[in-house]
Amino acid sequence: EAATCLPGKMNGRPSFDSMAECCIGAYPAQTSGACFAGMDSPPTVAPTTEADKKWFKDPESNDFTTGTCINDGPVPSGYVAYGTNAECCAGEYSTQITGACFAGMANAPSAAPSSVDDIKYYPDYDTDYEAATCLPGTMDGRPSFSSMAACCIGSYPDQTSGACFAGMANAPSAAPSALSDIKYYPDYDTDYEDATCLPGT
Repeated sequence: EAATCLPGKMNGRPSFDSMAECCIGAYPAQTSGACFAGMDSPPTVAPTTEADKKWFKDPESNDFTTGTCINDGPVPSGYVAYGTNAECCAGEYSTQITGACFAGMANAPSAAPSSVDDIKYYPDYDTDYEAATCLPGTMDGRPSFSSMAACCIGSYPDQTSGACFAGMANAPSAAPSALSDIKYYPDYDTDYEDATCLPGT
């Protein structure tokens, strides 16, 4: 099985803030694409720079009511490039009544936010503490957080099961104690063409 980039850091190895950055920084000449293939949503072509991994309005989404955003290729001329799917949906489909763009996201919010600042997560207090996670959206009477990781740290700091972090699209191998603890490092123990990036310290 080919190695992949995972959250974490390891002494003596460089660390990166995302798996994509790790793949680009640690394996720039990897022709097999193994590192990028290990991502939850791998690009169809391995990007060579951070700028290559942008979200944009799907050129084939001709109907605004069903339009979505994609990141599977270069941004077409004249299109706006966004850093995340949510930012693209908020920027391109902020008045979309159907919510189709947000509904197509891997972790879709319960209601389509009207701007990137509106994308929040709240703790699931209806589930047992050790099994609970954070949900996209907001709920009256519950704190809201700007990311799922921040919600897990803020709402479930003593959760020994790791269920909250395990529910993330790119779950770390161990629950970090702070957002700054989530790092990736290159897997130098695997053949270059099969290597990816790993989480940890």
